[in-house]
This record gives sequence, structure tokens and C-alpha cells, in this order.
Amino acid sequence: MAKITNEIKEIEFWEHETLENIYFTIYQDLNKMIEGLNSKDKIKDDWINAFNRVDKKRQNSDFARGAERIYFWLFSQFGKPNSSPIGADMFFETHRAFVHIDIKTAKLDNPSDYKGKIPISENQTSYSSKKKRFNTNLPVYYNEGKKNQKLCLTYVINIVYHEEGDNFKIKAIYLIAIPNGALYSVYGDDVIGQGKVKGKSFRFVYKNNPHFELIKGKPYRVKRIFLDEDIKEKDIIGFEL
Repeated sequence: MAKITNEIKEIEFWEHETLENIYFTIYQDLNKMIEGLNSKDKIKDDWINAFNRVDKKRQNSDFARGAERIYFWLFSQFGKPNSSPIGADMFFETHRAFVHIDIKTAKLDNPSDYKGKIPISENQTSYSSKKKRFNTNLPVYYNEGKKNQKLCLTYVINIVYHEEGDNFKIKAIYLIAIPNGALYSVYGDDVIGQGKVKGKSFRFVYKNNPHFELIKGKPYRVKRIFLDEDIKEKDIIGFEL
């Protein structure tokens, strides 16, 4: 491992602090979140036929879009939204950082999109590798070197759902912190897996190192928000919190 500077320690500190803040924002309104995510069922008869006519990939994207609306609602007081065209589904400016939060949905029968790993696109990360080549469009800092410099922090809310006919049941929801690009010297290539689009994405294999390595006690980079009672945590994230 390369020399760990105070700057790198500070980046990881704020990464962890922001993870806890996001978790608190969600968890304090947990019932509100679940009700919101299930609100689609009230009018299912009016959208299910159109939904079933599109391909499976488009269905997953549409399912995620519906979930995004609920999280925009829940995060209304989290920070100031930013209109940058390059970034995650939700993008906020806080006192300390610019924070990207992406909503990722995965079908229970497609573990390539969960089970200890999460697909990350070029507009959702600053983490890059010299050995495993893929593009990243986010900076380590916004306005680096300027008076208004702020960290770029990235997170994912991973929703795993099960489809039974025309019914869609949420089985698990996890919050995951993606390392800032400056932390490559800490996490290296061990957390990098093959992406969905060659050269433009990677899978963050957090199960290979799910901890904040530089924080006392090494807390997890993963927070459980919801887990259905008939699902084992290890089957969703690859380990037990």
C-alpha cells in the first residue's frame, strides 16, 4: 500500500460521515420510503400492459426511474440539487462536498447486478485504475485548487426486487459508498470487476473489501436499509454485516 497522507484520510473520513448522513436521511423515513416504492401498485392496472410490452432491460430501467422519484422526495432537504448533466441520478451540493447518489435496481434472478458487486458507469465515479482501463467522468474534487474546492463523493442505493407475474416485490435495499478516486492507493484493483460496457464502466466488487480501511474500527461501506424476512443477507451482498 502506498503512503497514506492526511488528505487521503480526510477524504475517507468525509466519505464515511456522508454515508451515515445519507443512511439517517433514509432510515428516519423508512416506512415512508417503503410506502412510496410500493405506491405503483395502486395504479398497476393502468401501466402494467405498457410495461410488459418492452424488453427486460428497459423494464429494469423503468423500474429504477419510478424508484428515483421516491428518493428525490425523501432527499428534498439533504442538500442543494445540482443541474450538471454529468453525474448520478441524484446530485447534491452540501457544505463539505458534491454528493452523487445513484439508484440501481436488480432483479433477484440476476445476481450479476448485486451479490457483493454493483455496476458503476463512467458518470457515477471518480475511481479509476492504471491497469484496468475504463473511463471515469467525475473528478476527485470539484473546482480543484480554487477557493470553492469541494470533494466529489459517490454512493449507490441498490434495490433488489422479485418479479412474480405482474407483481414486483422489493426484497432488499442497501446503501453503498464508492471510494473516491484518490483512494485507489488504499483499495487498488481488488474492488474492480468487469463492467457492463467495455471501457465505460466497471463493477465495484465491494465484497472483496467492504470496509472503510482508514477509519477507526473499519466500519462497513455498506448499510442495510431493508431486507425481506425470507432473504439471507449473504445472498444479497455476499457476506453478513
